Amino acid sequence: MFVLQVAMVKGRGGIATAIAHYERMFRTVGVRSALLFSGPDGADLQAQGADVIPAPSVLTSPFARLPGVLSDVRRAILERAGGDEIVVIVHSDRTMAALQGLLPNALFVAPCHSDKTKHKASADLVITLNEAQHAAASAALPSTRVRLLGNPFVPASSQSAPQPQSSGPPRINFVGRFEGFKDPLTLVRAFLAAALPTDITLRLIGAGALETELRAAAAPAAERIEFAGWLPDAFSHFDARDVLVLPSTWESYSYVIREALHFGVPVLASDIHVHRSALGDGAFGRLFPVADATALAAVLQAAVSDLPSLRAQAARGGDMVRATYGAEPFFKRLSEALKR
Repeated sequence: MFVLQVAMVKGRGGIATAIAHYERMFRTVGVRSALLFSGPDGADLQAQGADVIPAPSVLTSPFARLPGVLSDVRRAILERAGGDEIVVIVHSDRTMAALQGLLPNALFVAPCHSDKTKHKASADLVITLNEAQHAAASAALPSTRVRLLGNPFVPASSQSAPQPQSSGPPRINFVGRFEGFKDPLTLVRAFLAAALPTDITLRLIGAGALETELRAAAAPAAERIEFAGWLPDAFSHFDARDVLVLPSTWESYSYVIREALHFGVPVLASDIHVHRSALGDGAFGRLFPVADATALAAVLQAAVSDLPSLRAQAARGGDMVRATYGAEPFFKRLSEALKR
C-alpha cells in the first residue's frame, strides 16, 4: 500500500495538524506515504520528514481534468507508489474530482474536517470525527461508506512533556487562536469573576484578532493575566500546577484536548459535542455550559481546589487516547474500514 495525502490550505494548523499525525502514523506502522500539499505548513511538514509534492493551484480548477494538465503530478505519484495499491486521503474536498480522474484505480478516503459533505459523495470511505457529524454524514451519504474513526494521535518524537514538578500555585491556561468561536473572552470574564486566591494566574497562549479586546477585558487584573503569544510545543511549558481551559463555542475536532490528556494535563472544556466526546462525557475532565462566564467561574473555583482528582481523570483519558488513536490501533481500524 502507498498512501497519498492531499491538501491545499491557506492558514496554519487545523488540517495540517491532522496531516502531520497521519504522516507520523504511517511512518510508525511502516507504510510508505507522501503529501500532495500547498500551504504555509509545507516547510514544517518537510522538516518533520514528510515527502511533500507541491500541489499546483490548477488542482481545484475545472481545467485540471484536461489531458496532460497534471501529467507531472501523476508521474511523481506513480513513481513513489511503485506499482502498489494507492490510497488517497483527500483533506481538501475540492481536489477530489481532479484526483479521481488522475488516479482512477485508487481508493479515496475523505476525512470530515467540517460538516460539509457535498464533495465527499464519490469517496470510497468517509471518516467522521464525532457522533453528531457521523449522524449527519450517514443521512446525506451512503451509510455503508461512512465510518466514525476520528483522527490519529501520534505526537512527534521531538515533542516535550510537561515538567512533572509544580513550580508554584495553580495556573489556568488557554491555548488557541484569539477568535470568536474559541471564546477566550468568556474565560477572561470568568477568571475575573471567580473567587480565586490572588496568587492564581491566567496564561493566554496564542494570538489573533481579539487580542486588543482581550487585553482591555483583562486590564482590571493585568498583573495576574499573562499574554504569552504563541509558544512552540506549548505543553513543554506546562508543569504539575497547570490546568487547560477550552471555552470554544464550536470545534470540528480537538487535538489540543487529546494532547493535554496524553500528557496528563487537567482539562476544563465547554460542553459542545466535540469536547464531550473527547472527554468521555466528563469522565476525563470537567465540562461547563457554553459561553457562561458565571458557570465557568464556579468550575474554576472547584478545579483549583481539586487538582489531584483532575489529574487522575486526565491520566485515564491519556490511556484512552493512546489505546484508541495511537498509531497501531488507529491504523488497524482504518485498514478494517478500507477492507469493508
